[in-house]
Amino acid sequence: MKRKILLIGGAGYIGTVVTKYFLQKGFHVTCLDNCIYKNSSSIDEFRKNNKFEFIFGDLRNEKLISELLDKCDALIILAGLVGDPITKKYPELSEEINFSGTKRLIDLSKTKKIENSIFVSTCSNYGLSETDKLLDEDTPLNPLSLYAKQKVRIEKYILSLNHEKNFNPTILRFSTAFGLSPR
Repeated sequence: MKRKILLIGGAGYIGTVVTKYFLQKGFHVTCLDNCIYKNSSSIDEFRKNNKFEFIFGDLRNEKLISELLDKCDALIILAGLVGDPITKKYPELSEEINFSGTKRLIDLSKTKKIENSIFVSTCSNYGLSETDKLLDEDTPLNPLSLYAKQKVRIEKYILSLNHEKNFNPTILRFSTAFGLSPR
């Protein structure tokens, strides 16, 4: 087992915490990030670790992604234009990154036979609830924002591939991100 993870968006708020976790567990982590928020200092503590590699890049760069997927056995997708304000401000770019680019990344990972992949989604997918009951993965989705609609479309695409051999995706819906992060 290679134990090599390609972490797309690994210099972000959640990505830095995930990177630290997997490095502590002995995994090799390749972090691809374009540091859209000028946050590359958030990964400074990892640069001393010989199991950490940082690649400045974009998930839409298929040639780069292809090369990186050849060197890993697991994929975690955190990257994207995250949240309602930025996707509303840049709807075309958001569609290009959050849906089209992520879809191409998933397709490429399948052709490279990356069996284990995790896609991080959002609980914004549920929209507004009419009840006080806790929502779960069986609750119907009702995305209201462009950001949530893109996440739901990618989730549905990933789930449509569940029948394919050698493809074991996991979708995580974080309710919120809070607490300390190097980012």
